[in-house]
This record gives sequence, C-alpha cells and structure tokens, in this order.
Amino acid sequence: MTNYRRSRMPLQHLEDHKIGKTFFSSPSQEKPDRASPVFYICADVGRSLCCYKYIKVWYYITQNLCYGEKLVKEYINEALEKYIEKGTYPWHMPGHKRQPIEAVQNVDNISKSRENFWNGVYAHDFTEAKDLDDMHEPEMFIADSIAEMKKVYGTFATYMLVNGSTSGLMTAIHATCYRGDVILAARNCHKAVYNAICMLELEPEYIVPDYVDMRWRCGVNQNGEQTITDGMTDASGESNRGTREKMAASSEVNHETEEKAAVNGEDDREVSERTDILGDISPDKVERAINMLITDGRKPRAVIITSPTYEGVISDIRTIAGIVHRYGIYLIVDEAQGAHLNFMEGHETAMQQGADIVIESLHKTMPALTQTSLLHVMNPKLDERVRRYLQIFQTSSPSYIFMQSMEKAVAFGANNRDEFARYGRRLEAFAGKCDGLRNIRLFRPDASSVKNDEICNACKVFDHDEGRLVFVVRPGTVVESGQKFTGVMLAEILADRYGLIVEMASVSYVICISSVVDSADSYDILFNAVAEIDGNLGYEPDKTDRQELDIISGRRSAMPPGTAWDRLAESVPIEGAAGKVSGAFVYAYPPGIPVLAPGEVVDRQAVNGIKSMIDSGLNVAGVNDGYIKVLCGE
Repeated sequence: MTNYRRSRMPLQHLEDHKIGKTFFSSPSQEKPDRASPVFYICADVGRSLCCYKYIKVWYYITQNLCYGEKLVKEYINEALEKYIEKGTYPWHMPGHKRQPIEAVQNVDNISKSRENFWNGVYAHDFTEAKDLDDMHEPEMFIADSIAEMKKVYGTFATYMLVNGSTSGLMTAIHATCYRGDVILAARNCHKAVYNAICMLELEPEYIVPDYVDMRWRCGVNQNGEQTITDGMTDASGESNRGTREKMAASSEVNHETEEKAAVNGEDDREVSERTDILGDISPDKVERAINMLITDGRKPRAVIITSPTYEGVISDIRTIAGIVHRYGIYLIVDEAQGAHLNFMEGHETAMQQGADIVIESLHKTMPALTQTSLLHVMNPKLDERVRRYLQIFQTSSPSYIFMQSMEKAVAFGANNRDEFARYGRRLEAFAGKCDGLRNIRLFRPDASSVKNDEICNACKVFDHDEGRLVFVVRPGTVVESGQKFTGVMLAEILADRYGLIVEMASVSYVICISSVVDSADSYDILFNAVAEIDGNLGYEPDKTDRQELDIISGRRSAMPPGTAWDRLAESVPIEGAAGKVSGAFVYAYPPGIPVLAPGEVVDRQAVNGIKSMIDSGLNVAGVNDGYIKVLCGE
C-alpha cells in the first residue's frame, strides 16, 4: 500500500509573526526565517487572513480539478449536521456544549465564529514541522503553555493527554507499579485501570464502597397526594390495603422512618431507601485493607481510587493520602470527572490534598474538545517513569488542535473564576427547585452536614460535586399503567419528548453533566421537563431486596485478571455461569466499571445484576445474545 503524506503549499509569512502565540503568551519565541515554507497560523479561529485565499484555492483544486466529482461522501459531517439541526440540548460531555467559549462571554460575533470554524480547525492542524514544538519533548511554545498550567494547578509536572484519561491511567499504574506487584484499587474504577492490571499481571485487592441511601416522603400517587399502598386495589379502584401505619410497621419494608412536621393535619414521614449509587471510599477501609495485606506479606505498591465518581461522589483524599504515605505507598487518583473543581469554590483537588498522580479529563466538565485530558505529577520521584510510559501510551502524532483546546480551557478557568462562581449559584438555585420533586429526586448530599456526621437531605457521603446532576428514580415508581419506571425510561422521555440528551442512564437514575457553559435558561428547561414527568408518575412500594441487585460487589477472585485473561474461555448462558470463573470483562458503558473482571467467580449477585442491566435496556459489553465468557475447566 502506498502511503501519501499531506502536502502543504508554501505560504508567505506575515511580517508580524505569531506562530506559537496561543492563549497564554509565549514571550520566548523568536521570528522564524521568512524563507521557511511553513504555514502561518493566526491565534483566533477563523482569522487566517492572508493565508485564507491560499486555502480556498487549494480547496478548489483538490475538490474540482483533481477529483472532478466527489467520489467519497462525507458521511460523518452529514450526520453531524443533521443532528445539529434537530436542536437537541446536550446534558452530557464535552463541556463546551457544542458552542465556542465566546458564547459564555456574550461576544456578539458568535455566528461569525461558527461560520469560520472549519477554516480555523484546518488552519490549526499541525504536525511536528520545522519551527513548531513537540508535545513529547516540548522546548518552545508548548513548554511555555505547560509551565503556565503547572502554576494554575500547583503541580511538580503537568502533561497534556490527547488520548484521553485512559492513557493517563495506564501511564500512572505503570509508573508506580512493577510486574507482579499488589495494587489496592477501588472496585468502581474505570476499565482502563483493570486493563493496566492485566498488562502488568498485578495482583489486585479491592475496596468496595457502600451503596448510599436517599430519603423519600412515604409515598405519592399520580395526583401528587401522599399515600402508601402495596398496589392492591378493590373494584372501585381505591386501595384496600396499605395505610401509612401498616407500611411503617411492616417488617417487609426494611427502611428507617422518621417523623416529620405535620402538614395540614397529616404527618409527612420520610423513609430511607437504598439507591444503586456507590458512596465514597472511607479512609478506615483503606487502612484496614493495607494492614491486612501487610499482615499477609503482600504490601501494595500503589492505591488507586476514583474521586469524584461518575455520580459526583468525592472521597476524603487528604486523609487517605496521609494513611497511604505513612506506609510508603503511592496514591493515584482518577479525577477525570472533576477537572472543573480547581476553579470551583468550596472544593479542593486531589493534587492539593496530597495525591502522587492525578488524572483529569478536561473534556468532561470544562470547555475543551473531546479526548483532551491532563496528567498531574506531585511526587518528583515518579516523573521520569511517567515520561517514559507516556511515550508508550500516547500517540506519536499529537493533535495541535487538542493542545490548543486544553490550553484555552485551562486559561478560561484561571482567568474567569467569576464565571465559575456564577455557575455555582445557578447550580444552587436549580437544586433548591428540585427539592419539591417526589418520585424523581436530585441526588443532593449536604457535604458540610455529612462531614459533621449528621443526617443530610439525600445521603451520607464525604463530599459531592454539585455540578453532577443525578436524578434518582425511587424504587416502586410506576407509570399510569402500573409499569415499573426506570432511569432508562426517564432518559428516553427526556430525549424524545424534550430534546434533552443525558450523559448516562442506569437502572434507577440518569446523569446530567453540567458545566460553566450552561445558561440559567438551560436549567429551567431541564427542571420543567423533569417536573412534568415526575407529576405523571405514581408509587407502589417495591419489596425487591436491593442487595440482590448489587451490580458492583466484592467478588471472590480465583486468580489475577492478567492470568485469567490469557486462559482458554468458552461462552455459556448467563444463568449457567453462576459458580464459574469469568473469562472476560462485563460492564455497562458508560460508565465502564466492570461488573465482572477476568478471574472473578461469577456469583448470584453478578448474574442478577447483569440480567437487570440488560432488562433495563443498558448497553452491556461482554454479553453476546445472553452468553458470557467463562474459563474452561474452572
């Protein structure tokens, strides 16, 4: 096969050379030789000025003279244009929400920016040519930009990632661990962590966070009236069973109750019901796990946890870091979901709290392009190995557009903290409005109350990212026909009826990712939609044993994942897999947290959890036509 390199037309340099003049200033740059045939690139999108006419000429030649008629249809571009025309609103990543940052700053030329977007994209797409910098070995304007980022985050070293946080997680584990080491990992880590464990043949031990509870009013029907019923009705349609008193006293309902103030002469009790949301990793669990491993002669090389989680749950990183370092162990924090926390009031990043390596996905919550992330190193001892493995897990052809996007997003956060303060106020107002919802409630812990060990509104976790909007469907919620209402159904209604696309749908909740870009009107539209759906739902007590549906659990491992990964496996029906050893990963994506990992024994909870995910319409990887992989002879 013949390899064709992209040809570039020599363009005349402007007198005022601006190569490398990015969002951060680069005073160290000198003008290049004017005879050098390189592209001149303007800093602002769509302002290529004198080179623009050459681009138009080149486009005409390539599209008309060389090819005659278009032989290759632009399927992707066409599909995206049609999608944009639908007018849907993205309550999901990336954080720029399909609009330029100028929109946040209320610049008048937004339409002009969009009109010239592709001119800017193509004009800014470089490779490591003469007079340009190299992301892997930066010495010029990329080095200047990274130096500014280090100041913003207070790190020893910061690296741009153009392969997403996955490459950062792979790098971090390889930089801290050696082949065959023991690693202590939160069980709700991303699949990239498990892949690194397999590659290095590590022996993982897991810390399983507890599921958290939410507090609900005793019950509501379709008319918004509080009621408690077991769903049994007489001929008149009135409930013949299930009074408040009976429900409160029933041993079948294993929930705590609390008396509330009387309203219109009637009590308004609340019950605590377990959700499918995993809580934080407690420092006590970490220390107990470390002590047990040391007692067994298996001291872990590193500890890795996810904070915030996909649902926005934040762990006590400062205390955990103190414990881990006391034992001479490295701490890696997957902070992919919390890139914005550095700019939010009331939060500290994992870097500020003592983690050794932290990975952040800028594109998830900041106005940056998809696939852009940062890897932060706080421990100088690890920097050389980090750089070594980044050369392996990063592409050798990094995108300059991605790098510009990261730089622009970080600079925006650093230079516009007032925007994030307004963002926080919008979130607070939105959460207050959601407190009136009944069967669909916003997952809203009061972090300050939690830290003081008090009962809070929703649940008990160490801290929570208020920007992560998680709408939880109460167990027992039904539609008018009596059918069980799920998170997947909520996501479908929001998309089909209101044009609101959520980030993720689970069995019992949906996740909306907010960002600084979302306007007050956006929140109003989202609330009105959820409130309207909530008002049409009813409630019948759900007697399901929630523990039987635990998707993430501390399952027994028959062998390390890396060992099982290379073993011969066969496909068996899910029901027939109980008691066998998993030969592959099984997970819902998103979020990419394995229900089963290679080498784990398939228990009844895993079988029930997988079936529940499939029945709810989730996208489950590792299951093909009702079959999963198990090891032969095990």
